[in-house]
Amino acid sequence: MSAAARRYADALLELALEQDVASDVRDDLHDASRTLAQHADLRRALAHPALAAERRRGLARAVFDGRGRTALVPNLLALLAERGRIGELEGVEAAYVCAWNEQRGVVSVEAASATALAAEQHAALTRAVETVTGKPVELRVSTDPGLLGGIRLSLQGRVYDGSVRARLAALRRTLSGLGRA
Repeated sequence: MSAAARRYADALLELALEQDVASDVRDDLHDASRTLAQHADLRRALAHPALAAERRRGLARAVFDGRGRTALVPNLLALLAERGRIGELEGVEAAYVCAWNEQRGVVSVEAASATALAAEQHAALTRAVETVTGKPVELRVSTDPGLLGGIRLSLQGRVYDGSVRARLAALRRTLSGLGRA
């Protein structure tokens, strides 16, 4: 994440805290990021240098105004589009979530599993990470069928990989080392 993304995120968080809408802004950022990820043509248009800055801003307003829970994220998107920085949105979202969680004393955890977790599994994983960290946890779970089974956790800059894929890779390394001895 770039320094610019952190600056935008810090300014956005300050405004969101003043207006008591920090959670809504987090959700709006996520929705906007997902929208841009799913619509490559829109993302390209908002970033296209041949399109005048005011037109990029107008396009962002046309697409995002009234869609969010607050006006803060549509305003941010219009600003990013105008300045040719719409590509910073993912970094802004990540920086915002980190800063907001730090403000609240919450640990942000990303988990990936081969299949969707049941509600009980999600709750048990949350409790386990809270026990280990001693802090409240915000757990976001995604699926990655390539893991084959198990789970991969990312928290506080570290990755803990308990997936079947990782275990098979470790076994492969061990077995290939035996052939050299």
